[in-house]
Amino acid sequence: MIIPVHKFGDILVSRPAGREHALIMRSSFRPEAANEPIELDLTGVRVVASWLDEVLTSLREEYGERVRCLPSANASLVESLKTLDAVRGQSEA
Repeated sequence: MIIPVHKFGDILVSRPAGREHALIMRSSFRPEAANEPIELDLTGVRVVASWLDEVLTSLREEYGERVRCLPSANASLVESLKTLDAVRGQSEA
């Protein structure tokens, strides 16, 4: 299942909006199969910040490691994902 993130805007930065959008995603986008991947398509999104952390945390609480972001050519998004992965790795250690 692919979630088109641009539907939530092209500048996604706040934690409160991330929490709200994660709830919308969890109620509106339901995978058909128990093992179906949940892929966030960030095409059209210019900037993300803590919004993405809120969304990923919420979706992963329900769907685990099946949640991932599709590859992006946007350098800002790539760096944000690297930062989130690094912070997540530290918290699991």
